[in-house]
Amino acid sequence: MDSTRAVLSDMFGDYRAEWRPDLFASLFIRPTYFGNLESRKPCVLVGGRGTGKTTALKSLRYDATASRLRLSVGGRLPYLGVYLRINKNRVRAFQGAGLDKERWIRLFSHYFNLLVVSEFTRLYLWLVDNEHWPRPNSESLRDVAETLGLTGVDSLEALAGMLRSSLNLLELHVNNIGKSEAPVVSMPEAPIRAFVDMFMLCPELNGRHVYCCVDEYENLLALQQAVVNTYVKHCELPLSYKVGVRRYGIRSRHTLDASDLLRAPEDYDEIDVSTEEGVFEGFALEIASIRLRRANELGVAVDSDIGNLLLEYSRREEALVLGASEISERVIGELRALGRPEVIKWAEDQRREDLYFLRYWAEAGGESIEELALDWMGNPERWVDRLNNYGYASLFWLSKGRKGVRIRKYYCGIKTFLSLSSGNIRYFLELVDESILRHFAASQNENGSQVRISQREQTEAARTVAKRRLEQLEGLSEHGAALKRLVLGLGKVFFEFARSPQGHTPEVSSFVLGGDQDKKSELLPIMYDGVGHLALEATPRTKATSVLEMKDDEFRLHPIFCPFFEFSHRKKRRVTFRAEWLLLLAGDDPSSAMSNLLRGRDVSSSEELPEQLAMFSAFYEGGGER
Repeated sequence: MDSTRAVLSDMFGDYRAEWRPDLFASLFIRPTYFGNLESRKPCVLVGGRGTGKTTALKSLRYDATASRLRLSVGGRLPYLGVYLRINKNRVRAFQGAGLDKERWIRLFSHYFNLLVVSEFTRLYLWLVDNEHWPRPNSESLRDVAETLGLTGVDSLEALAGMLRSSLNLLELHVNNIGKSEAPVVSMPEAPIRAFVDMFMLCPELNGRHVYCCVDEYENLLALQQAVVNTYVKHCELPLSYKVGVRRYGIRSRHTLDASDLLRAPEDYDEIDVSTEEGVFEGFALEIASIRLRRANELGVAVDSDIGNLLLEYSRREEALVLGASEISERVIGELRALGRPEVIKWAEDQRREDLYFLRYWAEAGGESIEELALDWMGNPERWVDRLNNYGYASLFWLSKGRKGVRIRKYYCGIKTFLSLSSGNIRYFLELVDESILRHFAASQNENGSQVRISQREQTEAARTVAKRRLEQLEGLSEHGAALKRLVLGLGKVFFEFARSPQGHTPEVSSFVLGGDQDKKSELLPIMYDGVGHLALEATPRTKATSVLEMKDDEFRLHPIFCPFFEFSHRKKRRVTFRAEWLLLLAGDDPSSAMSNLLRGRDVSSSEELPEQLAMFSAFYEGGGER
């Protein structure tokens, strides 16, 4: 059992493929947009964290490309790529300290030049060793070095050493403005162009393109983005830039010439990794399948179809587990008391996993059980449609009032996990990995039987992953504390909506902003920061509810939080929340904000709350967090 658990954890426990260079080639799955990314045109890859941007960009780096294509020494790369990740702590040091904007532009441009040329130098050394390129002549090396203010460079190794020293000296100067001598700085992009010219002098380049991949572009300040935008807009072949940025992470589309904007598609192709319907599902299933096949090759008794690993419930099966039979028996008892034999006989013949729905519909519409039973008897097709349309929503109501129930709603099965992940491959792998850990913690598969993860284990795993993400929100950004409060408050509101059918349409999980325009403008930066950090999702409003309603974005909590707050992960119906209420929720008065959001409806007492929500009862009642 230990070896089975170890192999599966090894396959799914690494949520970021770029962390495993030893397995990169065997586990890499080519995303559907990869052909566009490999094209010669500059590209901006847009998506939330965990959507696979970094893996895709890193796969263009020379050593990762060679590993992915399984090239032996002497094999030829299809293109020459380097990769650099923007370090937020370092680039944010390039501001303030009494220097004007023009000086910071020069210092940052020099810093970026040093980073790129350092990666180009590593690439050239790799080409010498792996493609048997000739070493560059001294004149070409001198041309590159002089653009950076370096002298005495007679080899690639010497250049690499001087670049490291220059970076160190620049970082020390930036951190000690006025206390150290200012370095000589290079012209924007000049050293990069000089190095590319050195590539072009070598016949071995042979028409190949050179890609500079820049990841976590959102970490750059607006002025720094303008610098990089200039490089992207004015790059010349064979050089091309590939930029990875989280959604709403582009702060500026200006170049260093304020009147010259970076535009798509004229200057670059924008690739949104989450826009194509159904693409993520196929991508995630392929990633899971290749990991399961590898585990199987290593002797683990597991099906390569992840749908056979993650057990699921049908609506009827889950209804029975959640207590539908008891409610159905009470419904039959009420009908017996009325003394109508034909109605009693009809009710007794109904499936217990369906009949409970009479009580749910009665609570939603205020009609009597007898009237609804007669209607069902006379119009069975209508009630089949109602069960199809509202049966899932009724599952959240089933556990209402059942204190002490450990699981009030199940989140299980491959379709549910894909929906909870919402285009985030890291979340998907984390859900599977946590489910595997839960499964083996229960000491199952002791005799080497095929691994099957129960619905309960998956649900508890999903709740754990959601809680982990909730706890991490506070440290993500300057709005982290406000985002956590928003998620806590909105999660509780949607929990109350889900458990009670009265007064609103079922499966409300999205919202649009109403209210004062100034309050909306104040709130939206927090909301979009939440989208960028996967606390929220935003999509264009699917339809207006009136001709006067503006088609602004529609928001919802990221579905990964649904198992924690126990509401629907399906994107169905929406409600309008006033921006001023959400500002109170994110601020210091969540109690009054929630009263407005819930519009006076009865809410669950602390004793009725699920265990995970009860931990935050102090916040819901008065604003403090336990």
